[in-house]
Amino acid sequence: MKQLLLALAALVPLSAPAMAGPGQDLADFASDLREEAHIRAQRLAARPASPADVIDIEDPFAFELEQFAADSLRLSRVIDSSGGPSDLRCIFRGISQDANRRLEGLQSAQTGGEQARLYRSLVELMRDAEDIAPSVDTEADLPATLRVRDCGG
Repeated sequence: MKQLLLALAALVPLSAPAMAGPGQDLADFASDLREEAHIRAQRLAARPASPADVIDIEDPFAFELEQFAADSLRLSRVIDSSGGPSDLRCIFRGISQDANRRLEGLQSAQTGGEQARLYRSLVELMRDAEDIAPSVDTEADLPATLRVRDCGG
């Protein structure tokens, strides 16, 4: 009986799903935002000369994009405080700033065409975040000699 329990206990970790880290969580969030930005870009590209859509606090995408920017900045700070790679800290701070700038652009755009262009740029930004964010979960132990020391600000 004891051997059976030990054998079952040995199998449990193999069958349990892997826990996602903060990088993968952010990548998954970026994927969802990328899909929505793509849908909106296509819809607005079909009517480029029409007035821009209203993007305000009640727009779920705007709320989610603000949350994504805050999460990216928070991840940058976690990387910094844990002594992680400075290049990743800089990248996520930049992603946060870019997301906020693009949201401001969406809110001030005058035409559907302007918004379509901004949504397409968000698609690219979210794709970059999807590609880069999982590295946070695997690169935290890089030796200090491989880290960039400053990201200029």
